[in-house]
Amino acid sequence: MAKKTKGFDYINFALSFGLTLAITTYILYLGGSWLDKRLGTTPIFMMLGIILSIVTVFRQLINEVKDMEKEKAEETAEKPQEEKIQEEMKKEDNDQEDNDQEEEIEPKE
Repeated sequence: MAKKTKGFDYINFALSFGLTLAITTYILYLGGSWLDKRLGTTPIFMMLGIILSIVTVFRQLINEVKDMEKEKAEETAEKPQEEKIQEEMKKEDNDQEDNDQEEEIEPKE
C-alpha cells in the first residue's frame, strides 16, 4: 500500500474544513431564518445558528489538529527505531561480507 504524501493530507484537511464550515453555516442560517419567520423574531435564531455552526466547526478543527499532531509525534517516535533496525541490518551484512573475505584470504592447506 502506497504512503500518502503530506501535501495531500494538508489539502484534504483544508478542503474538509472549508466545506464543512460553509455547508454547516448555510444550513443553520436557513434553519434560523425559518424559525425567525415562524416565530416573528427576525435576527435571533439566524444569528444563533451562525454562531453555533462556527463554534462547532472550529471545535472539530481543534480536534483534528490535535489528532494530526498525535500522529506526527507517533511517526517521529517510530522513525528512530526503524533507523536503528536498518543500521543493525547493515552492520550484520558488513560482518557477513568481512567473514566471507577472510575465508577467501586464508591459504588453503
